[in-house]
Amino acid sequence: MSTGVRAKAAAVLLFLLTLPAGLLAGLTALWATATATGDRWAAVVVAALAMAAVVWWMCRSALRRLAAGRAQRWVPIAVAALELAIAAVPLAGLLFGGPPPRPIATDPATRYWNLPTGSRIAYTHTPAQGERRRPTPVLLLHGGPGAPPAEPSPLAPALAAQGFDVYAYHQVGAGLSSRLPDVTGYTVRRHVADLDAIRAAIGAGRVVLAGTSWGAQLTAAYLAAHPGRVAGAVVASPGTIWPAAYTDDQKMTDGGLRDQNQAVWDRPRFLLAHLLMQVAGPGTAQALLPDEAMDGEFDALIGSFDMRAGCQGQPLRTPMSGAGFWANAMTARDAGQATDPRPALRQVAVPVLVLRGTCDYLAAEVAREYAEVLPNAVFRAIDGAGHDIAHDRPAEYQELVTEFLRGQE
Repeated sequence: MSTGVRAKAAAVLLFLLTLPAGLLAGLTALWATATATGDRWAAVVVAALAMAAVVWWMCRSALRRLAAGRAQRWVPIAVAALELAIAAVPLAGLLFGGPPPRPIATDPATRYWNLPTGSRIAYTHTPAQGERRRPTPVLLLHGGPGAPPAEPSPLAPALAAQGFDVYAYHQVGAGLSSRLPDVTGYTVRRHVADLDAIRAAIGAGRVVLAGTSWGAQLTAAYLAAHPGRVAGAVVASPGTIWPAAYTDDQKMTDGGLRDQNQAVWDRPRFLLAHLLMQVAGPGTAQALLPDEAMDGEFDALIGSFDMRAGCQGQPLRTPMSGAGFWANAMTARDAGQATDPRPALRQVAVPVLVLRGTCDYLAAEVAREYAEVLPNAVFRAIDGAGHDIAHDRPAEYQELVTEFLRGQE
């Protein structure tokens, strides 16, 4: 093969490598700039410039050996523009598109705790009613993580009518509460510390905890850490006590697994965020997809879940607002790496009511484990109810909870 032929072959190869090399340069610049600056706008601009520059230079170098005249000037520009359209424009759409967050409605009664942990926590207080005021306040723990209820819990007025002071709060990273600048701060330990600081802020030696879904997991973590500070607990549609003990197949019903897998695959930005978290690290991922970019995505995702996926033909979807994606993603990640709390929980004598709807998308074994691990727990199934028992079967839910808590005095 002559020298001229080899040179042209090398030029053709260089030209063919132009697009993948430009994409690699752009992604590298995106990652490096986001990591260095924490600014996704700067990262996108630098990535686009790096991609265009590499494509233009490689294309121009190849064409010097393959073409002459105007082609050397306008073809590199055209190829660089094509690369930006093929890669940068869709990527920018993933980073900056998506549904906007749905702000959670502000209750005029909302107040704030500035906790010693650094969290600013939004809460509402429903004072005890009637002549008999019960000594132990009730704290309502919402699910998610990072998914406060879009509407007030019907349990608060029901318990207040029975003489309980009731506090409902938005956990850090969600709703009207503060977001953390460093997303690695969202841990189970942080949520437990916030909860204990709230107990101290209301001046209670002991509290009653009523947790739903992830709120039940938080209840279990708090019981393991501070059993003497809990007078009683209710866990409804509980998430896994220790996530590491379950795979997705084990913790979900078949219908729930199909429903949630489909919902996640329908939201590519949600998948991109988790991929970036694994590949680039949480800090870089959060810089590229901050709270304002992902909270609306998380609202839409949760709102698409079938709350009764454990039974066929009875779908129930609940609109969501105020969700905190990073509180969810990082707390869940930390929970999967946490120490098993079950040995400690087996020594906890606190009375616990465990509730599960028979149409819950979580497997029955998840809820039953609470009753098996906690020595003073009672399990109750609610026929036909889905994951959100409080709104799905409000009368039965309130009756079971109030009867249980009255019986603890």
